[in-house]
Amino acid sequence: MLETTVDQLRERIAFDSMLAGAGSRGADGVVTIHRILGSHNIPQSFLECYPDVSGEDVVGQMFGAYPRIVQTVSVDDYRALAECETGSVGGARAGKLIAGYLEKYGFGQVMLAGLDSSYGLAWVTFYRQLDSPPFSAEDAEWARYLVPALLFAWQRSALVQECVELPSRLLPLTARELRIAIMSAQGLLPKTIADRLELSTSTVREVIQNIRARLGIIGRKMTSEDLERYVTAPRPALACRG
Repeated sequence: MLETTVDQLRERIAFDSMLAGAGSRGADGVVTIHRILGSHNIPQSFLECYPDVSGEDVVGQMFGAYPRIVQTVSVDDYRALAECETGSVGGARAGKLIAGYLEKYGFGQVMLAGLDSSYGLAWVTFYRQLDSPPFSAEDAEWARYLVPALLFAWQRSALVQECVELPSRLLPLTARELRIAIMSAQGLLPKTIADRLELSTSTVREVIQNIRARLGIIGRKMTSEDLERYVTAPRPALACRG
């Protein structure tokens, strides 16, 4: 699937390297990477070193807040950051840190496009080498419309491959019920869940009440720990697609 996706994107967008990932956004807005969906011409050390600088990545932070807005930035843009533009440290220092990280691996231009679906956050980051032309407004527009559809298909494929199994005590539990339970345990309100899954709020409330009864939860909210006691897979946030 990776080779097909690269070919599809290259029909419209010129890039030297590409990285696709999936994760989640915490209450503090910080994005945590759960898995790499695929990569093209990306050194392993590039992935291993990113957590050390991710807190200073202004573009990454913007993605966390607005995943559907395509972000384009160059090494020069990072170096031009003023002190008032901050990561976890002063903007100028943060910009130099990210610029040095990109230059180390020969990257001069970056474009990031993402998706926030019922499966969680996912994104593709495109890279061009040093001295390459910047990504254009046309590149960004193609990414805006092409990337979400490809990511959604990729998310769904990954989900099916990593299907969660539940012990008989919770069966029968449909894929939709499990997704609602997980989203509720993560703190999402019934209306938010309903909007994401295109259901009525009353349906979501009913599903949550039924699952709470099965779990024996009385007088408190359902938590991730409640679900983890019954989910045997290491990542309970994943469920089979029915």
